[in-house]
Amino acid sequence: MAHTSIVSDLIYLYGVIPVEELQEKDVPPLIGIDQKETSIITFKELAAVITPVNSLTYSQQEIDIQLKDAEWLKQKAFHHHECISVLHDQYTILPMSFCTIFQNENTLKHLLNEKYEEILGKLSTFKNKQEWNLKIYCDSEKSFTYVVNHNPAVTQLRESLAAMPKGKQFIMRKKLNQLITSELEKEHIQWWHEMIKVLKPYFSESKLRKNWGKEMSERNDEMIINCDFLIEKSKVELFLKEIQEIERRYQITGCTFQVTGPWPPYHFSKKEKET
Repeated sequence: MAHTSIVSDLIYLYGVIPVEELQEKDVPPLIGIDQKETSIITFKELAAVITPVNSLTYSQQEIDIQLKDAEWLKQKAFHHHECISVLHDQYTILPMSFCTIFQNENTLKHLLNEKYEEILGKLSTFKNKQEWNLKIYCDSEKSFTYVVNHNPAVTQLRESLAAMPKGKQFIMRKKLNQLITSELEKEHIQWWHEMIKVLKPYFSESKLRKNWGKEMSERNDEMIINCDFLIEKSKVELFLKEIQEIERRYQITGCTFQVTGPWPPYHFSKKEKET
């Protein structure tokens, strides 16, 4: 006699929100990543927003295969972000990474119990806050020219070159180019220190990320800063105005700014080793 195997669903977790905020408004109806409705699993003061997913389609082995499919990844990751964004518009949320999946409700509640205080702390930190990202790009020629004309060490060496014998000038010009490159790197660091000092009153946390290469940014200029900020909603407008003012002041250095947001607090949800 043939036996029919029963395939039970896994649990896909989008994020965790405070139970108390569910008393103010219901979670909007959402179609999950596997075309099934989302629902809530509560544990003490935490509410996990979940959707069932097929255990064959969303097994770790199958996900590892699908992640190599760029179109699948783009579609599913976009859905994940869209669902979290809808929730973030209405609630404080601790967003989960793409494809955070549990075997069953018990394993999910075990995690919520194990990380209970940590999750509550994160939700308290994120209340009434948004994540914004700032990328700063630098035009190589403009920043090079700025350093040549304004950096004290460079201008001093340039002025002393004129009084040197021609033979020595040739050697010192090479040294000058090396100095300009070195001073340019220092200037980038100094500019950022000055900028972050001005922005400090407007954000509660910041986190530097790895700069993108030109192949990823699809720009001709160099990315010198990629930074996330956690900002109170009431301060966002002031923060954005200050960014505009900083960009105006640093225009002469060849710097241009790109600000995106608001985002759910993705980069402040992870532990340091996960960023």
